[in-house]
Amino acid sequence: MNIVLVDEQLLLADALQSLLRMLPEVQAVETYIDGKHFLSERSTTPPDILVMDLALNGLNGLELLDVCRSTLPREMKVIVLSTVTDVQTIKHTVRRGANGFLSKSTPFEEFKESIFQVALGKQYISRGIRDSLINSVFTEEEVVMHLSPREKEVLQKVCGGHTIKEIAYELKLSAHTVQYYHRSVMDKLKVRRTTDLIVYAMQHGLYIP
Repeated sequence: MNIVLVDEQLLLADALQSLLRMLPEVQAVETYIDGKHFLSERSTTPPDILVMDLALNGLNGLELLDVCRSTLPREMKVIVLSTVTDVQTIKHTVRRGANGFLSKSTPFEEFKESIFQVALGKQYISRGIRDSLINSVFTEEEVVMHLSPREKEVLQKVCGGHTIKEIAYELKLSAHTVQYYHRSVMDKLKVRRTTDLIVYAMQHGLYIP
């Protein structure tokens, strides 16, 4: 198994490199401090598994993930190792092609397990954040079930920055009707301001920018 670590925290990367090299299943481990260097060096010889942080200078983690998924073979597995573990970030990262997501507080034994699971073609979310992700999914589904198709449509338009008049024009409705749907969505999601509505929608995966 060939592994590459992309992380600006050299101490962490070096420690993981040393530990991984002790595993009989691992043939090689390389480290890079930024995504551009990794791409310039390994685009023609991608590793079996890329372990990367989201907080990278220059090309950030999500941008690196996008480039990897659009230009490198899908056989290369990607595990995100990050201090940012909110539910929306996890969902967003997985949707963009990550095979695993781990908190940087994850013990090495679990990190090792994630490497083996992902190598077998499975998805892996670290145990410490799995419960919050599952709870979010159920909350999201419950909210979505209570919104009508038109309310979901208006929600998407509002989150996209459209005004009531613009939404009314696009949906061929009166401004009064759109305002009614807007208020109904806010009532169901228990928020009082449009800004709170947008934040709630993003946090619960109801709107992806």
